[in-house]
Amino acid sequence: MRKSTLIIAIVLGVTAISFAFYTTTEVAFTRSIDEGNQSQLNYINFNVVAPAPEMDSVEFNPEFDQTIHKFLDRWDIKGASVAVMKDNKLIYSKGYGYTNIDTKEPTDTKHLFRIASASKLITAITIMKMVDDGIIDLDDNVFGKKGILSHYDEMKDSNHKKVKVKHLLNHKGGWSWRDGDFMFQAAKIKRIMNLQGPPSEDDIIEFVLKHRRLRYIPGTQYAYSNFGYMLLGKIIEQKTGTSYENYVNHNILEPNGIYGMRISGNYEWERRPFEVHYYNHPGAYKFESFDGNYESVDKPYGGSDINTLGAAGGWIANASQLAKLVTLVDPNNAYQLLSDESRSMMVAGNSYKDAYGWKGAKGENFWRTGTLAGSACFINRKDNGYTYVVILNSSVWMGHKFNRYIKWMMDKAIWKLENHDRNLFYQNPTASSILPMAL
Repeated sequence: MRKSTLIIAIVLGVTAISFAFYTTTEVAFTRSIDEGNQSQLNYINFNVVAPAPEMDSVEFNPEFDQTIHKFLDRWDIKGASVAVMKDNKLIYSKGYGYTNIDTKEPTDTKHLFRIASASKLITAITIMKMVDDGIIDLDDNVFGKKGILSHYDEMKDSNHKKVKVKHLLNHKGGWSWRDGDFMFQAAKIKRIMNLQGPPSEDDIIEFVLKHRRLRYIPGTQYAYSNFGYMLLGKIIEQKTGTSYENYVNHNILEPNGIYGMRISGNYEWERRPFEVHYYNHPGAYKFESFDGNYESVDKPYGGSDINTLGAAGGWIANASQLAKLVTLVDPNNAYQLLSDESRSMMVAGNSYKDAYGWKGAKGENFWRTGTLAGSACFINRKDNGYTYVVILNSSVWMGHKFNRYIKWMMDKAIWKLENHDRNLFYQNPTASSILPMAL
């Protein structure tokens, strides 16, 4: 074989291998987060995944850390992601405990956790941005001939035609928990609709419209609804022509320096890169898997369809990412993603239950919780300038009521942090990628 031919063959072989590697890994674009230029594309990353920039605190606070560790030990929490802001500056961010108790892998700020219903804040912000951009109107009907989701045209109760986008945002769509949570009724829906596999989002919507009546007129009463927020995800897809996850990442998160967030999978082998393991509380019952494939599973893995929960509770993130999200809608931040009217609308109303995306709002205090088997998330924006985010990879026996204990612990712990001049959003640049691009 001629030397030139051999060289060409080697080059082609290397190219083929590189292309195969490239197409089987997730390409992640990372941008500079210098304060003066947040939009310049600096690198293309060929690593398996590149989540948000590392924002580990470079100056440790032993007193604060000891408080967190004691809390985790007391409640048998395996791992946590914690971030604290003061006046929209990220002053402390750290991982605690383990992502996996078998391998003893320490948690750091690269690791991603299920945030459960805190996903609703992401969805609400996206909807309100689309309102500002003229893509959606809050008074748009969801169903009916002129509704955004008009293709779902068969319904048992015509009152579904009165449901508007704004009713979904503050849980006033007319559904009731007396009928159970539709997003966690996979076996029942599969049986009633005679499906071959677990119900999709479309199946769940058709089931509700064809087999359930509204318990009250839309807009008149509050009843927390995961189903309503799943509908908001479908509305985003219908209006944009792309998937909910892609639209949120490309139009809300990434343009504002938040990278690597994903919708979670259901089983342990579906974990995303850098995603932690989840642990239910000791003594928790096992259940049949949501898809009927397994007789007995730990609820965090296969007990519920997290992927279908999507816009209502499917995201994974770390604490610093969620803290950055809060800055986008904090009234005291110079930069605002939303118009003043839309931002104010999210936290206004006669009751804390009127909030859009937030679990509640009272004065200048806004909070958001999220709870699933094996995970918990608590976001608290306080009127004293502090915001903190805590995400756990373990659950306790009391479920969502555990959030009050997280609040009590953090309200005391934040006073142990003294350096309010630093800002980790800009202090630690994006981890270097293997292929810098001169742009």
